[in-house]
Formats: sequence, C-alpha cells, structure tokens
Amino acid sequence: MSRRNFSAAVLPLALALVGVSAFSTSLVPSVSAQEAKPAPTPKPSKVFQEARAVNAGAAPEAQAFEFEMNGFAYHVSANGNGRRTKGKRVRGFNLRLDSGESIARALYHEYEGDLLFILHTNIGAAAVGFITRLEQPSMRGLWRHRIPAPDVGHPLRDGVYLYVTGKGFVGKLDLRSGMYLWQSDDRDYADRDTVKALGAFDEPELDGDAVLFRERPVYNPRRTLVVDRKSGRVIRVE
Repeated sequence: MSRRNFSAAVLPLALALVGVSAFSTSLVPSVSAQEAKPAPTPKPSKVFQEARAVNAGAAPEAQAFEFEMNGFAYHVSANGNGRRTKGKRVRGFNLRLDSGESIARALYHEYEGDLLFILHTNIGAAAVGFITRLEQPSMRGLWRHRIPAPDVGHPLRDGVYLYVTGKGFVGKLDLRSGMYLWQSDDRDYADRDTVKALGAFDEPELDGDAVLFRERPVYNPRRTLVVDRKSGRVIRVE
C-alpha cells in the first residue's frame, strides 16, 4: 500500500477514536480543584468587646464610653445618653437607665446587624447590670433585661443564646426575645453549712450538655458551677 493510501485509510479511524475519547471524557464528572466541604459547626464565640472609658480631668469615674463598629463611632455618656456618628450624620439614642443609675463599664457586640450592650451600672451604693438590644440603623431599643447582681462578667454567646453572669448569678438568655430561658443564684446551689455562695465568674465554657461557670479566683482556689445547658438544672459545684 502506498504511503498516500495508508494515510487516507488511517486518518478517518484516528478521527473516530478522538471523537470517542472526547465523548468518554465528557461522561466523567469534572473534579474541582477545591472540593466542596460541609460548613464547620459554629463554635461559641468570644465576641463582646469593652468600650474604652473616657474620664474628664482627674475624675476616677468614667464620664463616657466610646468605640467604633462598622464605620460608625459611638459615644455613650455615663447617664445613658448616646450618639452614633458617621461623617456629618448623627443619630442620638438613650439606654433608659433608672433614676440615679450610671454606667461604670460597657461591653458591646454586633448581632444580626443590631447592637448588643451589656452594662455594669451603679444605683447609689448598689452595683447591678443589664443587657439590651438596639435595632440598627434606628437605634430603637428592642428589649432590655436586668442582670440582678454586681460584678457582671464577660458573657458567652452560643448561636442565638447568651450565657451571662454576675456575682453568685448565672443565666441563659434568648437573644431574639430578650427573655431568660433559665437563671440561678446562690439560693439554688449554696448550702450555708457545706457550700458557700460563689463570687464573680470568668467567661463561661461549654462542656457537652453542660455549661461551666468558673469562679474568678481571689484568695481561695476557684470552684466551678456545672449547669445543664438546656434545663438550667444545677448539676454540682466542684
């Protein structure tokens, strides 16, 4: 067979094979360079930050608290009057403190576009606190709830829930409604003969079906209050 006739016979076969190869390749699903992976389970986040205190002159108490978030600057006076500014735009708001109440410390966090405040406040000689949610951009208060104890600690957010503490007090709050799902104080776990009331707490920790409230150590070894996350039942003090 001449070279020319051989080439003429082979060429259609080669083209047919290429077509089959291309067709077969099209049947194989393409694999991306980075395969899709399931989204990781959200972990409890340490999200609240502390606003910086502004003191006037040599005054020991803070006169106001300031912070920045999402391009806005916030200024909150100790009496609860506040303003949010961005450029020349200013919006005022009020945290509705009780008569004679003043802010001693302010923690803040963004939640679903809104602003959460946890405030350490003083009313006369009594120290308490409360948490409130302000709608953005209106700065309208959606809800507010007391933390009925002094020494309000850093909270722990777990999705739509927030674990809050004060001296001898722990609670779980629903951020959507602002209502407590459960709360406990030393009347629920302290036996004056065997277990003394607990003091202030460090930031809570999750441990399976329990939440751990570790006492902030001062002079004695710290203890841990172990509470069922769902029911709020006190499991033990260890």
